[in-house]
Amino acid sequence: MGDTMKRREFLERSARGLALTSLVTGLGGIRINALAMSPTLRALEQLTGGSDRVFVLIQLTGGNDGLNTIIPVENPLYYQARPTLAIPKSQTLPLTDTLGWHPSLRGFRELFADGRLAIVQNVTYPNPDRSHFRGTDIWLTATDSDVFKSSGWVGRFLETLAPSFPEQLPDEPLAVQIGTTLSLGFQGNRGSLGITFRDPESFYSLVDQQGTNSLYDEAPATLGGSELEFVRTVERSSQLYSQAVKRAADRQKTNTVTYPTDNPLAQSLRIVARLIAGGLTTKFYLVSIGGNTFDTHINQGALTGTHPQLLQQLGDAVKLFLDDCRGLGVADRVVGMTFSEFGRRVMENGSRGTDHGTAAPLFVFGEHVLGGQVLGHDPDLANLDSRGDLLMEFDYRQVYAAALLQWFGAPMTTLQTVLFREFSPLPLFQQISSVAPWEDAALVQSLSITPNPCTTHAVLSFTLPAPARVSVTIHDACGRRITAYDAGDYASGNGTVLLPTERLAAGTYFVRLQAGPRQAMKAFFVLH
Repeated sequence: MGDTMKRREFLERSARGLALTSLVTGLGGIRINALAMSPTLRALEQLTGGSDRVFVLIQLTGGNDGLNTIIPVENPLYYQARPTLAIPKSQTLPLTDTLGWHPSLRGFRELFADGRLAIVQNVTYPNPDRSHFRGTDIWLTATDSDVFKSSGWVGRFLETLAPSFPEQLPDEPLAVQIGTTLSLGFQGNRGSLGITFRDPESFYSLVDQQGTNSLYDEAPATLGGSELEFVRTVERSSQLYSQAVKRAADRQKTNTVTYPTDNPLAQSLRIVARLIAGGLTTKFYLVSIGGNTFDTHINQGALTGTHPQLLQQLGDAVKLFLDDCRGLGVADRVVGMTFSEFGRRVMENGSRGTDHGTAAPLFVFGEHVLGGQVLGHDPDLANLDSRGDLLMEFDYRQVYAAALLQWFGAPMTTLQTVLFREFSPLPLFQQISSVAPWEDAALVQSLSITPNPCTTHAVLSFTLPAPARVSVTIHDACGRRITAYDAGDYASGNGTVLLPTERLAAGTYFVRLQAGPRQAMKAFFVLH
């Protein structure tokens, strides 16, 4: 090893191969990732207010056909473009007057009706790339199509909160994946923030079999010895990570629902639910259906076949997972989204399939999403790009921005570092954080805002256990106070305050209610 190799450079070259790659095992095409909050990451703890919120990413590899997922049932151009693949309106599950669910998505339909799932239409980015590899990289790195980065958006998010990484390693894994290759999304500028495992038990057994004695031997007082000690530090952290994962799995050995064994996505989410309920201090999970299974060039299938089967696996798995989270008592902590590198072309090809396209819908799910809504318009099949593909309505980074700002409560300045510029977040999540120490839990539980999103006004409703003087303060997404006023004296019981919003710019806001000694906060969204 040359004298010019620095400690950080050594980690970037060695940590992945030595501490991470040595722990790789597989589980078919399914991968599981977890990003953990370590107690040493004080910035992360401050950012999230010590909350235990979790974000689950589900990757649909290969490019999901959005037009056969959410069907434009009243658009004759759809049926003309797909003589063998179009889903008859009579076979769809009703969604809106002009849209229908694919009949395989009963699980998603139930979640939508229950307010636990939202749809974002026509999502892509400017000048979309139709390559699997490049398209996937763009989504994972959160870049424009002509910008190449070797770090991922989630990796950058955590890295800004752990500036001493990798020299100071956290006590729990920053990223955990089942598979053979760590996701680019978890790559930081200073190395990969991840380890891999098939399941908690096999991961622990694999690490335990390697032994630990040599990891604590004194390294020689040489340059090579210094680097050897650093590698041993990384390996020792792997020991800790495996123990943390196993402890969480041991604390929650069972699920509250039965996941089908022939649905690999469901089996992966089963593990995720156990780890969350078992107390693993994670922030992000990534579960992906690998093998380019959504790349349906040939014999895609309309009502039966490859694509319908994949949709059923997806809808059933997410429904079971969210129901399980309810049963395990962690549903309030968990939201997630689906994503795929691109949609498919409007026209079917000559092989009863569809080729690489551009925009497609994605789904956001969880107890605290603004569910039961379709953001965006129906796909415009009359106005396509120069190659006959769908035009963009929303940039995928607007969804990422919503996750960072609304779900994790990150400051607006985070977007510049993580997404390289500011994006207007879509109104997708209900609250900014769990009940804070200064909040009154009962008041938080009773607090509601309708309509949400709103345009000209909203009504803040609450229940007081005792008479109190009520005041209201509205803050923007950066925490700046926009307005404050005294609402007056209220008797115990139910009360309301009218919030005028016509002068507020479109975006995310937070209202803080002060009722005597009691306080509570709620997020709301303004659209114009």
